[in-house]
Amino acid sequence: MKKLLFTLLGLAAALTLPAQDFKITHGPWLCDMTADGVTVLWTTDKPALSWVEVAEDDGRSFYAAEHTRHYETVAGRKQANKTLHTVRLKGLRPGTKYCYRIFSQEVLEWKHGDNVLYGRTVASNVYKRAPFRFRTFPATGTDLSFIILNDIHRRADDMTQLCREVDFGKHAFVMFNGDMANSIESEEQLFRDFIDASVSLYASETPTLYNRGNHETRGVFADRLHDYFPTRDGRYYQLRKVGSVCFLLLDCGEDKPDTDIEYGGLADYDAYRREECEWLREAVASETFRNASARVVFLHIPLDGGTWHGNNHLRELFLPILNEAGIDVMFSGHTHRYGFHPADSDIRFPVVVNDNQSYVQCDMTADRIAVRIVGPGGRVAHTHEFPLR
Repeated sequence: MKKLLFTLLGLAAALTLPAQDFKITHGPWLCDMTADGVTVLWTTDKPALSWVEVAEDDGRSFYAAEHTRHYETVAGRKQANKTLHTVRLKGLRPGTKYCYRIFSQEVLEWKHGDNVLYGRTVASNVYKRAPFRFRTFPATGTDLSFIILNDIHRRADDMTQLCREVDFGKHAFVMFNGDMANSIESEEQLFRDFIDASVSLYASETPTLYNRGNHETRGVFADRLHDYFPTRDGRYYQLRKVGSVCFLLLDCGEDKPDTDIEYGGLADYDAYRREECEWLREAVASETFRNASARVVFLHIPLDGGTWHGNNHLRELFLPILNEAGIDVMFSGHTHRYGFHPADSDIRFPVVVNDNQSYVQCDMTADRIAVRIVGPGGRVAHTHEFPLR
């Protein structure tokens, strides 16, 4: 009898201990960086109330003072019944280095009303290791560097190997310029395909800008992609300002006609691109864009070739506007081959097309944009230099 009792107690403990476990499962990663804010994301294995503590990185210990808790709130209500945590840090100073820590408190029970029963709190460790750090975008200036990755197509190990020598701390951001996955089928697939690798490489301290490709429009989970790389206005296409430089992130949509059977009757990208075109017309006419020291465009599907419907529609809608906008350079991907289209009477700005085995390093100064296409082993395959007007 005693032996049976010990056996039952041991079995109960074995079943109970995993149930009591609570942990941060992925992240954190940074996105939607501006001169005065940034969004921090991470996930937990169970629903939690989560927050971020942040302080200027002035050399003091993170434990030197108590820090304000920044929560994810919607219409005045803190979010607790979720496992993807998205906290916007606001009111930061331009070009300033900060350190931060993430926290999540498990929700053990929430049956009715606001009678929430909380469990243990987990956090990133700032006792045995340094806190995470980032620098907000500067308010002015042209001097900056960034990295572009595209067409990884779920090859996370290849991306890690390709970027192993990159010092991401020297770069303002990393641009995902489309087709980081083959399709978006689940949260776990997103992490396996590229998010976990980006966190290991840089993403907890250097922000990601995300420009959707045509493959990321596909899949059961595709409509949730924006949750993992949110923007304040809820759109994929963006006008972003870093210092005095303006970046246009243009969403290409799909490459085949909307009626193609591959899309299962879900595609409506012709109307979407026309809507985006009207936004683009206003964006390039804005004072922010017209007064920029440089103007850079990201578009996954290039405008300088191809006869598929997506290429043709993008050229028809976007090219007349961009040709009059004083664009200094456009970066594209999609073809899985390197390409370069110098400015001419058809496309009045240079277009650099990166392949699917390289990254682009772009270094900007007040008078030029220097571009290097870097392949496996750190080999520089192509270089370009574009003077600024």
